Parts: sequence; C-alpha cells; structure tokens
Amino acid sequence: MTKQLIAWLMFALMMFSASAQAGISIQDNRATADYWAGKNKPGEAVFVATADLDMLNLQIRQKSSNTIVDLASYPEKVYTQWMTNKITATMTLGGFDKPELPTLFKNGAALTEFSYTQARKNCGLDALPAVCEVRYALTTDRTNIRLLPEEAGWFESKDDTHYDQLQATVLDPSEPVAVLIDSQDKEFVFVESRMYAGWVKPSALAFTDKATWQKYVAPQNYLTVIASRKTIPQGKAFYQMGGKVLLRAADLQKDGSWAITMPTLDANGTFLEQGFNIPNDNGVVKGALACSENNLIRQAFRFLGEDYGWGGLEKNVDCSSYVQDVYRSVGIELPRDTSKQEKAMARSISLKNMTRDQRLEIIKKSKPGSLLFTAGHVMLYLGNDENGEPIVIHALSSYFTFEDGKTLKHYVRKVVVSDLHFQNKDKIEMIDRLTSVGNF
Repeated sequence: MTKQLIAWLMFALMMFSASAQAGISIQDNRATADYWAGKNKPGEAVFVATADLDMLNLQIRQKSSNTIVDLASYPEKVYTQWMTNKITATMTLGGFDKPELPTLFKNGAALTEFSYTQARKNCGLDALPAVCEVRYALTTDRTNIRLLPEEAGWFESKDDTHYDQLQATVLDPSEPVAVLIDSQDKEFVFVESRMYAGWVKPSALAFTDKATWQKYVAPQNYLTVIASRKTIPQGKAFYQMGGKVLLRAADLQKDGSWAITMPTLDANGTFLEQGFNIPNDNGVVKGALACSENNLIRQAFRFLGEDYGWGGLEKNVDCSSYVQDVYRSVGIELPRDTSKQEKAMARSISLKNMTRDQRLEIIKKSKPGSLLFTAGHVMLYLGNDENGEPIVIHALSSYFTFEDGKTLKHYVRKVVVSDLHFQNKDKIEMIDRLTSVGNF
C-alpha cells in the first residue's frame, strides 16, 4: 500500500469520525461551561455541605447494597459461600455464569469451547478453601478489573478492538482492595474494591498490612484529582477525575507544593510508601470541590471531546464512569454501573409510561447537574437552551440514522453535548426512551 493511499485512508477515517460526531454534537456556545453556569446563577450555591457528605454517601451505599462496599468494616476472614457468591456475581455481569459458549471473538477468531471452559475453570470455584484470610493491597497504577481471570479481550465481532466483554472497570492508583483468592493459574487475584469486585493482575498491586491499608480506605487528608486526567507525579501513575491522593502534610509546603504519599514496590517487589511533592495546580484540590450544580457542570465540561472508553479501557470513560467521575470530584460516591446509579439517586422521578410532553415538563424543571437515565445509558442534564430545548452532556458510543430504507450506525465515541433527539436502532429518540431523572 502506497504512502499516499494510507494517508488518504487515514484522512477519510478522520472525516467519517468527525462527521458522525458532528451529526448530533452541538458546537456553538451551548458547548461551553460558561454558557450554562451563566444561565444558572443560583447554581453556585452548595446543595450538600461538606459535613453532610459522609451521611449522603452512607445513604447511597445503603441503597446500593452489594455494589458499594464499606471496606473499613470488611471482615478479616471470609468463607466458601461468601467467595462463591462474589465470584459468581462477577461472572453473571458478563453472562459468563452459564456453561453455554457465548458468540464472541478472541484474537480475531471465534471463541472456542476450550478457551471458554478454561477461563471459567480458572476462577477456581470447585476448589475454594473453607476459610480465606483476607489480604490487603493497594493499586500502584491504573488497574483493569476483569470479569474472568483472562487477559485477552473477548469481543462481539472479529474486527472489534474497543468493546472487550471481559472488561469490568478500572481502578485509580492508590485504591485499596481486599484480596480473596488467586486464580488457578496464579496469573490473577480476585479482589473487592469500594465499587467493584473482579480479577486483577497481582503485579498491579502492592500488598501491605491492614493498618497501612486502612489509611487509604479512610484518608483524613487527601487531594482529589479534578482534571479529567492527570499523571502524578509526572510520568508516574495515571489518574482520572475523582481519584484520591494521600497527603503527607495537611497544608501546602513553603514552596507552594503538596507533599503526597503513593504506594509502590521497591526493586525486590516489597511494599514501599514513596513521598513526592507536586504542584498546587488546577488539576487537584484538597478534599473535594464544593458540591454545587455549577461545579458539576464545570467538571463535566473538562471531559468534552475526550474519547469514549468501554469499561475504562484506552484510558478513557464510558457513560457511567463519566458521571461517576464528575460526581466524585464534588465528594458524592456513585455506584459504577448505570442501572445501579439510577437506583442510588436520593430523589428520582420515573418517566416510564409518560407522553413526550409530560417527560419534557419534568426534565425542564429538573436541576442542572441531574442525571437522565435510560436502559444502558446515563447523561448529565445541563439545562434548557434559549429555545427551551433540554441539553445534555454525555460519553456517547453511537447513534443511528435512517436513509433510503437503510439503517446506519454512527460511532461517535466521544464526550459530546447534544439534545435528546438522536435515535436508537429502533428509530426511537432518546427523549422517548428515558426511564428516570435523578439528583441529590
């Protein structure tokens, strides 16, 4: 293939991608945080005081049983049935609890019965110990959590490289996890984090004692990452918005920097807490941002135009991790998945079985920063534009158009601002698919 042809194909692909995004993406001043914050002057007021965040997060955790885990009270020993339930629940999220071979592709070829059976067997459900002494570890970098102890991706088509069906989510650096068991091949360990359980590579973890681990479970002094992404320190560990960094000193140093501590491993693989000083820039804040509608809007726009990342792959966000990151930057800890987030909202109005006019009336009266839910997708509501049209910002994978009897799927794979009129494969606009609107 000639260089000219390669260049032309790359240009065509870029133009196709830009065209798909531009198809529904708003590009005018409505695609700025200033526009929406300016329209929402009362939105600077704090709607959850810092002192009340612990109680709110407790209420969210109670509504999200078996989803958000209170690691501070995690048992030191767990038993066979506990481990069986946790591992099986994780398998069920991908439909991998069933023995029937799924129609998926691995390394560009159809997934084989042998590969599927071996991955399930690697969970070790038939050889669980009667009692497991919980081990304690901290992530040393951005870490994938898998639904099965398998590193290779499983995809719905042989050409896909983006939507790995084994990918559950990712953890930021310095995240505490309770480690239960090893996979049979010793290549993975099954862990429970605050938000998700699943399989991770032990090489991504620094194992430590419980007392040290507890400092990260319930940090007293910490920074929150408020940039959409940040490497701390430069070139070291990759965080996304909402990640927490432990402070060695509660106040700024004399040179204006923050003194932080991060878990790492020495040359012998032994746990080590390493101290760094990092700038006090606009990418971090002590504690969390003030919990206001306009801060939610400003934080949401820090992701605008960034790529979509299924399950946190490719160092990016999908729809639910996007809103989770935005909310945790103001101190509100949402569950990871859309369906769980919908159930966790303090105030929720069901939109099911309503007419479009009824839906619009409720949405238009909602607070900016509210979340709009439909099956498998969540969006952050910005407000109504000058024409009274509800506008949202969200991490969007794709949408459909219909021309000359043909159904066309357009991959956007970006964080975009849009209205609610884009369609799914059944020609139904988003406004008519919404199931609820929720806020705090």
